[in-house]
Amino acid sequence: MKDSNTEQCSCCNPCSKDEVKPDPKSPDRRKFLGASVGIINVGLLAAIAGPVLGFIASPLGRKRSSKWVPVAALEDIPEGAAHEISYKLAIKDGYQDITQKYTVFLTRQGDDVICIDPACTHLGCRVKYQDDQKRFFCPCHGGVFDAEGKVVSGPPPHALDRHKTKVEKGQVWIQREV
Repeated sequence: MKDSNTEQCSCCNPCSKDEVKPDPKSPDRRKFLGASVGIINVGLLAAIAGPVLGFIASPLGRKRSSKWVPVAALEDIPEGAAHEISYKLAIKDGYQDITQKYTVFLTRQGDDVICIDPACTHLGCRVKYQDDQKRFFCPCHGGVFDAEGKVVSGPPPHALDRHKTKVEKGQVWIQREV
């Protein structure tokens, strides 16, 4: 006689109506689907985050090098005043080589030469040298620098940037990062 609590399952094993036991050999469907969705999500996240992080971190991997550039003859720079000099420099911009034009101010005291970058340290506007007052003036926001590039007044947070200089055989060279 058959017990009323047991009946035949589709797998031919007797089991209780109240308790259904899963087959230990078959995978748990929910766990499998959950793991599959998790793996797909991780793959999508890596596909999106990888290029974004590479783009953000690419400047860290770029090596900057400095290059000595001849800009003027020592005799062409008047003594005691800032003299504006323009020069060209070949640089690599991405995948192409271009020639970039730069401008600096050179001040000479005997054989010593100071090279001052004309970019204002406030917002990068180009400063002008006022020879009659022996100072640099930023027309954008009224920043004033003395003849050595130190801040006199206005919003600039610090002095004008300088480039290293050297004089060899009457030629003035400046060090430029490229």
